[in-house]
Amino acid sequence: MTAPAPLMVLVAGPYRSGTGDEPAKLAANVRVMNEAALAIFRAGHLPVTGEALALPLIELAGSRAIGDSVFNELFHPIARRLVTRCDAVLRVGGPSVGADEMVSMARAQGKAVFHSVDELPAVGGEAPPRPKPRDPGGFRDPSTGPSRNDAVRITDVQVLSSNWYVLRKVTFDYRRSDGTWSRQSREAYDRGNGATVLLHDASRGTVLLTRQFRLPAYVNGHPDGMLIEAPAGLLEGEHPDVAIRREVEEETGVRIGEVRPVFEAFMSPGSVTERLHFFAAPYTRNDRASEGGGLASEGEDIQVLELPLSEALRKIDSGEIIDAKTIMLLQWAERHGILEAR
Repeated sequence: MTAPAPLMVLVAGPYRSGTGDEPAKLAANVRVMNEAALAIFRAGHLPVTGEALALPLIELAGSRAIGDSVFNELFHPIARRLVTRCDAVLRVGGPSVGADEMVSMARAQGKAVFHSVDELPAVGGEAPPRPKPRDPGGFRDPSTGPSRNDAVRITDVQVLSSNWYVLRKVTFDYRRSDGTWSRQSREAYDRGNGATVLLHDASRGTVLLTRQFRLPAYVNGHPDGMLIEAPAGLLEGEHPDVAIRREVEEETGVRIGEVRPVFEAFMSPGSVTERLHFFAAPYTRNDRASEGGGLASEGEDIQVLELPLSEALRKIDSGEIIDAKTIMLLQWAERHGILEAR
């Protein structure tokens, strides 16, 4: 389809980030965005920067310092409104929480995001595709089918972000136990559904686990962010038992055969949609097909640990194993006598 008109492109880049609010550094950041805007114009499109609109208004409104209440009233809100009006966003410059927010908003609204002026389409040529928000597969809009709960009426579903997975805000009416209705809103993070497995060698009483860095654990106080876990991964459209075989070989190098379904669980139902499928599977020393370690292309650097079940259980008591899915599988194995706790 031929583009009917030039694109209106919002230039998103750092303004205050890394400047310490020094005027010369602020001006340098503005110049980078203005240079990008000029290149966009010369490519036949219509550029706009939030700074060009916000800074004169901030001065007129009487702001006395960067970051004061008048500044905050105008600076980011103007950029957010611009995202809804623009056709695309061009991300320039270095780290910036505000610029990254503009990118996330654009993607959530299905708008094009560029990182170079050279990526912009030629005027009169093909219009850029508008990517749909990702669908990891863990969210089924309850407003599109028959109600499964008469006490719940979905009124609105809004995508807040689809930068990595998908964050939605769901507004609904809920009938309380006393019969009254209340309107509520909740955010639900959809990263898809997953699978995990306890690999066990009955002849030696051992289990095969992994150890890898987990950023969320690290930033929430875990000493080094390195967690001992059962192999696991997202389904990515595959059947759970197929997905877990793939993950096991990628992470541990072990090629397993039949897997035993154990149970399913929602791991954080207050905010995350993920349903995790739990399996158990035997392995032997002869089942190793590769070194494992995960996929370097996905940033994985996974260590493989073989432990007696008894030692793994002690690590729960000592706090060395604090991953929920792993604790659940190890305690399941102990309770069902899958391995003798030697």
